Amino acid sequence: MAVIIKTFITPGGCSIFDRDVNSILNVKEEEFPAFQRVEAGTASDDDWRLLERYTSQGYLQETRLQEILHPATPLMKYHLDGSMAQLDLQMTCQCNLNCHYCVYSGNYKNQRTHSDKTMSLATIYKSIDFLMAHSRNVVEPVLGFYGGEPLLEYEKIKAGVDYVRTEYKGRSVRFTITTNGTLFNDEMLRFLEDNEFSVSVSLDGPKDLHDINRIYASNGGGSFDDIMANVRYIRENYPELFEKLLFLTTVAPGVDYSCVNEFYNADDILSDSSITSNSVNSYNATEEIIYDDLYRTTYTFQQMKVLLAALGLYDKKKISRLFVSGLSDVERFQKTLSKRTVVEKSHPGGPCLPGVMRPFVTTDGNIYACERVNESPSMVIGNIETGFDMEKVEAVLNVGWLTKEECMACWAFSHCALCMAACDGGATLSREERLKHCDSSKSALMEKIETVCMLLENGYDFNRLNKEG
Repeated sequence: MAVIIKTFITPGGCSIFDRDVNSILNVKEEEFPAFQRVEAGTASDDDWRLLERYTSQGYLQETRLQEILHPATPLMKYHLDGSMAQLDLQMTCQCNLNCHYCVYSGNYKNQRTHSDKTMSLATIYKSIDFLMAHSRNVVEPVLGFYGGEPLLEYEKIKAGVDYVRTEYKGRSVRFTITTNGTLFNDEMLRFLEDNEFSVSVSLDGPKDLHDINRIYASNGGGSFDDIMANVRYIRENYPELFEKLLFLTTVAPGVDYSCVNEFYNADDILSDSSITSNSVNSYNATEEIIYDDLYRTTYTFQQMKVLLAALGLYDKKKISRLFVSGLSDVERFQKTLSKRTVVEKSHPGGPCLPGVMRPFVTTDGNIYACERVNESPSMVIGNIETGFDMEKVEAVLNVGWLTKEECMACWAFSHCALCMAACDGGATLSREERLKHCDSSKSALMEKIETVCMLLENGYDFNRLNKEG
């Protein structure tokens, strides 16, 4: 009898996570050893008699899972035909910066490198046509400009927007751009503001931290001063555009989270700006990316403040802006519990709908699921000229096929965070690569589960928003 659960202990007591019904259960301490034996597959008849009240309520049942299959598989052709939400264009592989952790830095296997490749106007126009043809069911599709540094190809960006305006007058389209923020001039800023661009600017915190990694390719000097001068100029002269700036912060190994947070809170220009943070991409790095104890301690401390604030035990105004979304993330996770159970045909969580959410087109017209995956043969899902390769789309949607046996028996099945990016073997999708990341994915899930338990144990009301509404 294959019953798949995960036992764990929190300060509030003993608990289990029942995979097939996607639920957390608090259990009695005297019952806990029996649950542990169920988890290990060694439960006796006496154990099952002890746990009968749970089995009678539908818990601790033999798993229904019989086949790994993403539920969207039969409908992918229809999703791809009309539901593409966003398309990002790799305008160039060139950049005026040479950031140490960048995916173009050459420090990643099967990944991008800086080169003189740029996207032709013909490919830009075909990509736009492709987006319009595949977004018929989307009210306002998004066209994104990416790089390298996309503003190096500013004239082509203008041409692309003009093409949308002239060829698709009846469609409402939003525009986004991700930039290092060093190349702005008045013409560019007027254009971005007039066309209501959402602009993401890379900024890693205060000068001493930012300039460690985000350096000019020409002389190795830091880029902080130029970016901040441009940001000040935008605030003073293009206020509507300034309101749409999002700052992207990468916290690299060796960087103190608290210093980054203090910078954003103290700076008079950025104190009210939208910011988001992430760690350095570890997939296919040529060298192991190791964060030190200071990083982990600071991260844990900031997360703790978020939770204390949720319980009314800490001033919300003192929460790090880099972590302010943490509680919302936990609440979204809690809402998924009990709502998505494992059925006969299921797939581990993780994969998006490749080609639907935000596909990425490279300078040569190849299509990838998003800009975060490697530019390797195993990741390509089509080409602007020939369309989607449905066999490849189905394979990356169902990456759980690679690790079928492990996934079938995994307690973290429904909440797995591993998508195709974790399976890149270069020429083919790799079972071995996927398995490398399993432990970290399960650890992250257990952290979420324990956080939900801690909040509930201390009286947090996850239904308060519904009651207030």
